[in-house]
Amino acid sequence: MFWRKLAFDALSILRDPFGFFERLHQEKAAEPQTRNWRYAIVFTAVLTLIPALLLPLWKPLDDWVINVSTVRIADFHFGNQVYLALSRDFYPLYLSYLGNHVLVWLLCIPTLLLDTIGTILLGAIVLHLVAKYLLRGKGTWSDALACLAFGDLPSLLFAFLPFSAAIGLAWTTILQFPVGIHYLYGVPWGRAFIPYVAFVFAMIVSWSLFGTVSPPGLPALIPSGPY
Repeated sequence: MFWRKLAFDALSILRDPFGFFERLHQEKAAEPQTRNWRYAIVFTAVLTLIPALLLPLWKPLDDWVINVSTVRIADFHFGNQVYLALSRDFYPLYLSYLGNHVLVWLLCIPTLLLDTIGTILLGAIVLHLVAKYLLRGKGTWSDALACLAFGDLPSLLFAFLPFSAAIGLAWTTILQFPVGIHYLYGVPWGRAFIPYVAFVFAMIVSWSLFGTVSPPGLPALIPSGPY
């Protein structure tokens, strides 16, 4: 039952995201809620396992594409900043200490899970404050979590592919912000696009200042290992 519902929801998000978020809005009054915040976290975790298990395939592919590209900018090849950080920062750091690609892969699986889930949990707090108090929406933190978790599906499934940056900008982010905020917080479309515009502006500023949309974090401060 659970797996059937998960597969149905994933297909619905890909085929009819507007209808999916509208159904979420209609189900908010249902008791008990079948798609609550726990389900959203499990949904994200299960779908994150797919790119995590496929890491030995897409990591060398992306590295090769970046190396043969005229403009070698990793940001263009990842539609998900978690994948970008994993490929650019965590993977080389782990390899420098372990010296074995299989061990690095096994370590990257929980890293990807924790990073993705931690990002949507913290992001949901920020999104809820924006949607409820700045945009005057009517929703809860779990609604913000649903926006990020379910809206992140295209990014989770496809954003590790080469030249997939547009997936994050033109598909995932639109589902998470204007679509999710409109249906789950009842915010008019005009105001619902404000976080999306702010997000795009923040990426432009980050690119201008740091040359990347995702500046290196903690891994950059850790010295490389012996390998």
